[in-house]
Amino acid sequence: MIPARPRDTREHIIKTCRQLFTARGFVSTPISAVIEATGVKKGNLYYYFPSKEALGLAVLEDARDDFFALLEASCVGPDPVERIINSCTVLLQQMEKDNFVGGCLFGNAALEMTEGDTRFAEVLHSVFGHWLARVEECLHEAESLAGCPFSLPVPRLAKLVVAAVEGGIMMSRLNRSRDDFQDCILALQTILRIEEPDRQI
Repeated sequence: MIPARPRDTREHIIKTCRQLFTARGFVSTPISAVIEATGVKKGNLYYYFPSKEALGLAVLEDARDDFFALLEASCVGPDPVERIINSCTVLLQQMEKDNFVGGCLFGNAALEMTEGDTRFAEVLHSVFGHWLARVEECLHEAESLAGCPFSLPVPRLAKLVVAAVEGGIMMSRLNRSRDDFQDCILALQTILRIEEPDRQI
């Protein structure tokens, strides 16, 4: 039997704990549950991660990198508003694959992990900051193409988009149904439609 390479073992621990922390929460997951889920011995676990906080940080950073890649891959289309909706739809599909178990790791972490280690907050700020910036970029482009502004300032509207996605995930998690998240996306499609002002002839 060929022994696992250190990089493979570390990656296995991180990916397994992403699922574990998403489903159970970071604070509520004991190290014993991590050992059982990963199949590694306690000594090996602490070889790669000297503390539970170090493991949690690595999990968040791994999820952040995957989210950035997913956002760039899904935020596509000829129309800037369509790009936003496409990215929301891909997030819906990702959540649906897991039957919405656990919801959004970043949203959950923002509620339970930012009061302690500031490094957690830094990662989460980078996630939501990058997401907002990407949405704002699309909204500014939509205004430019339409030749008139949205009824709300772009930064506020971008926050509404992110809040609608997070809220849709939360409600779909509660009801184990895609309908709540889908309704939020449909509402965004209407809200993000720029109505041109009446022109005087």
